[in-house]
Amino acid sequence: MHLSYSFSRYKEKKYKSYAIAESYREGKKVKKRTIWSIGKLTDRQADQIRLILKVVQSEDEVVTRLKDIVVKDSKAYLDIALVNELWNSWQLDQAFDFEISDSPLSTPLMAKILTINRCTDPCSHYSVPKWAKQNALAKVLNIDLSGLNDDKIYYELDKIHQNHFSIENYLFKQTYLKHSGSYQYINYDLTTSYFVGYKCKLSAFGKGKAECRGRRQVLLGVLINDEGYPFKWDVFPGNTAEVKTLKRNINACKTRFKLSGANVTLVFDRGIISDDNAQMIEDANMKYISALDRNQIPGCGIDLTPFKQISTDHVSPRPDGFKKYDDELYFHDHGVIGDKRFIVGFNPTLFAEDRKNRKEKICFFETYLKNENKDLKNAQRDRKLKATEGRVLNELKRLKIKKYYEEPTLRPIVVKKRLKNGIVKSVNSFKVQVKKKVDIIVADKLLDGVCVFITNHIQRQGRGFKVNPRKVIHAYRDKTKIEDVFKNVKSFLKIRPFFVNTEKHVKAVYTICILAYFLNKFLANKRKAVGEKDYLNSKELYAPFKDIDFVTLFDQISGETVTKPVELPEKTRSILEKIGMPHVSSSQ
Repeated sequence: MHLSYSFSRYKEKKYKSYAIAESYREGKKVKKRTIWSIGKLTDRQADQIRLILKVVQSEDEVVTRLKDIVVKDSKAYLDIALVNELWNSWQLDQAFDFEISDSPLSTPLMAKILTINRCTDPCSHYSVPKWAKQNALAKVLNIDLSGLNDDKIYYELDKIHQNHFSIENYLFKQTYLKHSGSYQYINYDLTTSYFVGYKCKLSAFGKGKAECRGRRQVLLGVLINDEGYPFKWDVFPGNTAEVKTLKRNINACKTRFKLSGANVTLVFDRGIISDDNAQMIEDANMKYISALDRNQIPGCGIDLTPFKQISTDHVSPRPDGFKKYDDELYFHDHGVIGDKRFIVGFNPTLFAEDRKNRKEKICFFETYLKNENKDLKNAQRDRKLKATEGRVLNELKRLKIKKYYEEPTLRPIVVKKRLKNGIVKSVNSFKVQVKKKVDIIVADKLLDGVCVFITNHIQRQGRGFKVNPRKVIHAYRDKTKIEDVFKNVKSFLKIRPFFVNTEKHVKAVYTICILAYFLNKFLANKRKAVGEKDYLNSKELYAPFKDIDFVTLFDQISGETVTKPVELPEKTRSILEKIGMPHVSSSQ
């Protein structure tokens, strides 16, 4: 049945008359007959009758009123669906090939679930089952998640750890195939993370940052290619010296990933370079770029003479013979000393800050010492030598200027105090003298604003080096990409603190975080490629896809229930189209 209409005229006026009709076949001809003549209708009345006819003829249609529609449930889905699509686009399920579970909740699927959680709403593994029930994960994955519980998660963390090498190999292969040139420069760095509790045997007390002090820690290492994608990662005990962590990575690059030769350069931070590490890299037929710690510079053999005449009186201090790299750095290629090449850098801003900070710290300490001696001269009771000396040393350590002073000298003094009853009391106290090491201060001033890049790129081409100094400096400065890894892992994926205790589980959690970072980096790159900002370490990375929910509607008249996604905002729809993933919203 359908609503039909016809036109008629009366006294030069045109009238539209409606009727309910149906089509029928007579032989080979299709004819129409009127079932019920209605007459004149408004446009709204006509639309209402069409809807009624549609309901009458379809079991899936009902007639209801807006006030009888109840929202029963609303679950997040688009951000989850997006991460699922990012995972599938890299076919990350294939990264797991060692003794994986073949149950409905397989090892690759469990790794995907944990990765989606880290990307969208990171929580402890204990809370993951509850999180999964509160969103549309089951619908997105089209799977029953009733078997998702603590025991299953911890069982699969063991399996994920067993696939560590397989995952590394897969990520390396995929990124290398997409862009082999991205492995010309490989960045390596480490950070620390801490634990809740003291049960993990892998953890240890180490030299972590402020938030780690007094807690058991682990050291997290990662290798990334020049595009910022991780392909190897490690977890070390918290008391491991950074300089000792490089060996296994050099071996992996040479043997497992076949990354060796003059076209592969390892870039790593201060504190990792040593003669032994440099030799290991040489033996692997690889190149390296790093920088020296401040205390390593005087003994490396470079000439510090150009810095002797520089003072803060200069409007823009610049050492003689140095070229401008940018507004913050001047440089001079010092050339080769032994088998290493040194490029000296000078930062005018840092130079002024170093001079100012040193002067302020020395003035502050001298004021402190003056006040300390004043208190000692007016002591009301006997002072202890060790305690007095300790206070002075602690202040030097706090200000980090102990190297500028000799050990404190405490000369005993006797303070006379007249009591209220008139008796004169003798109080044993001290006068503290701390002599400056003028030669150390002068030598340290030569290093203000100075940095030294070290590399074994010593091959010459024409009158200069094959790899010019600007490339060396750029490669080292560009290591901020690896700092993005740890910032993302700590601040957005929330790896710290660890809530697991076994070594395998700790390493598996880090693997999940690396996989989540890998997908975050991929999404950030896709959005940046279409003209947006770099949202990698920003809440805006997934913001357009948040609050796009699956909503369950209930009709109180018919008792029918329907689940459907909310309408996409135009901004979100536009982003999905630009990054080539418009189907993410329409596929659900």
